[in-house]
Amino acid sequence: MKKYLQAILIWILIIPIAILNGGLREYVLVKLGNLALPLSGIILSFCIFVVAYLLIPKIKNCTKRNYIFFGVMWFILTNLFDLIAYINAGVGFSGLLQSYNILTGNTWLLVVLSALFSPMIVMNLKRRN
Repeated sequence: MKKYLQAILIWILIIPIAILNGGLREYVLVKLGNLALPLSGIILSFCIFVVAYLLIPKIKNCTKRNYIFFGVMWFILTNLFDLIAYINAGVGFSGLLQSYNILTGNTWLLVVLSALFSPMIVMNLKRRN
């Protein structure tokens, strides 16, 4: 149980990074026009991986199953967090679904896939070293 709590705490560290990334997009990247949204998603995905790379190995005695569960948990938590934001904005579940539309330049799919796969990728990288 301690491992899963540690993984949740690591995921919680990603929240302020995501908020700062949103600020970067709205105040700096917006000057790039249509590139702002996809670039923001790429930056956040990279940040998620870096957090996972630096902190997931600190969780001791993990099995492959643990890493898979961490990723699934992060995927679910990330989507729930975003859904709550969409509900608060008044657009609800339809807003979340629209964020998955890559044809609009939204790279949210990349972000949630980063959350899903980063723990497993880190596991594979660390085992090779």
